[in-house]
Amino acid sequence: MRNQAGQCVGFVIMPDHVHAIVHFKKEGLLSVFMNQWKRRSSIQLKRFYRIHLENYYSKLHVKDAMWQPKYYAFNIFSEAKLNEKLAYMHNNPVQAGLVNDAKEWQFGSARHYLLGQSVGAPITAPG
Repeated sequence: MRNQAGQCVGFVIMPDHVHAIVHFKKEGLLSVFMNQWKRRSSIQLKRFYRIHLENYYSKLHVKDAMWQPKYYAFNIFSEAKLNEKLAYMHNNPVQAGLVNDAKEWQFGSARHYLLGQSVGAPITAPG
């Protein structure tokens, strides 16, 4: 099995959900990527909670799911739609009252775009 390269185009990590725009050159890799990402991030989050947030971790059950079983996939076919979706997700922390400006949110890619920097998140999925 060889890895298929992909790219994270933009992201926002909110307290209760995540937005990400990812692109794979080969079709059919998104579900593989999402399953891997959910599994790996669940392990890391539970480890973080156990070490740094003991009170919160003590209320979790070992079998508790960290993520919803499904995800919402939306195919983007134009630059205009890409920019619309990036603006929407980058504005999420502002709409939630967490920051006054999207670039202030440290858990997202808005500041990368503002500064003309790469999001810097190449990804791989088994394929």
